[in-house]
Amino acid sequence: MKKNLLLITLIFSFSCVGAPDADHGLVENLPAIINKENVFSFALRADNFTYNESIDINVTVGSGQSLVSTVIVTDYKGNDTTSIQLIDVNSSNIYNYEIVGNLVVTNDEKNDQPKKANIELNNFSGIFEWVVTNK
Repeated sequence: MKKNLLLITLIFSFSCVGAPDADHGLVENLPAIINKENVFSFALRADNFTYNESIDINVTVGSGQSLVSTVIVTDYKGNDTTSIQLIDVNSSNIYNYEIVGNLVVTNDEKNDQPKKANIELNNFSGIFEWVVTNK
């Protein structure tokens, strides 16, 4: 009987698992960045997160193509400056977004060649997704 009790105790001890994975697949305060020839993506689930980086973009806009930029912000709880900019090869501003709440915006009227993404998040809380691609 004692052997069975010991066996049952061991089974329950080793069958415990940690917290479940998040449904959205994002780790809090850790940006997920994809930077390929046909797409740049920046995704983040944040809680009072500060991030100020300039990232060289690899997206190439060919002849007859246009540049598509989509920004989605949900669960916004920020109360400080949050902005992102897409800069072209001549250091001119292609798109500039000021984040002041939940947002869904898509722009596709430009055919400029992107060079850099400037991302400035100050005490940002929420889910932030930005995709730049060619079409």
